[in-house]
Amino acid sequence: MSAVVAGTLAKLDTLLPGRIGDNKAYTTSYVTDLIMAGFYEVADKCGVLNVTQDITLTQDTLLYDLSSSFITVEYVEFKSDGSNVDGHLKPVTLRDLDLMSRKWRDDRGTRPEFYSLLSTPGTQNLVSSGGAQIQIRRPMSSVDSEIITVTGLGIGDTSTNMPDDIQRLALVPYVMSHLKAVAAPQEAVSYYKMFKDGCDRVRGRYGHRYEEALNGGRP
Repeated sequence: MSAVVAGTLAKLDTLLPGRIGDNKAYTTSYVTDLIMAGFYEVADKCGVLNVTQDITLTQDTLLYDLSSSFITVEYVEFKSDGSNVDGHLKPVTLRDLDLMSRKWRDDRGTRPEFYSLLSTPGTQNLVSSGGAQIQIRRPMSSVDSEIITVTGLGIGDTSTNMPDDIQRLALVPYVMSHLKAVAAPQEAVSYYKMFKDGCDRVRGRYGHRYEEALNGGRP
C-alpha cells in the first residue's frame, strides 16, 4: 500500500529509468496528471474507494452540498446525536415525492426519511453551489446536533493510499499507454489492453458478489 502518485511514480521509474523529471523526457507534473486520470478511471470502473461525508442538518433546510469526491451514493444514515445511527434514509425520485404529497417541499418533521440527488455526484458547476446536492424529506423544524452521513464510491487525491498490486495491474499500464502513444503506437495499444485486463481483475476483487442478482440476473 502506498500513496497513489508516489507509489506509481516509483514503479514507472523502474520501466523508464531516468526519463521522468525536470528537463527529462516526461515531466513529473505531466506523469502525475496521467496517474490521476488513470486513478479516477479505475475508481469509476472498479469501485475501489469508499468515501463518506458528514452533513450537519440545519433548520428548515432541504438542500445540502455534496462533496465532489463522490461517484455514486450507496446509502445515507441519520444520526440524531451526531454519532449513533438511528436509521437510514430511503432513496426516492422527485416524482416519488410528488406522488407522496404535492406540497412536500413545505413538510417539516423531527427527522428526515427520504433523500434525492440533484445532479450526478462528481459533476461540477451545474448548480449555484458548484456541484451536486442531496435533498432530504422532511427537513427538520428544529435541530440540535443531528447529522446525516453519506457513504458511497468515490475518488481520492494524490496522497490517497492504494494497494501496490492495483498500481501495477492498472495504473502503470494506463500511464504507459499514453506515454507510448506517439512514438510506439502498437506498444501503447498493448499497454492499454493490459490496463483493461487489470481493471477486470480489480473489479472482480471489489465488485458486489450479489451484483448479478441485484440487476435481475443481468451480468
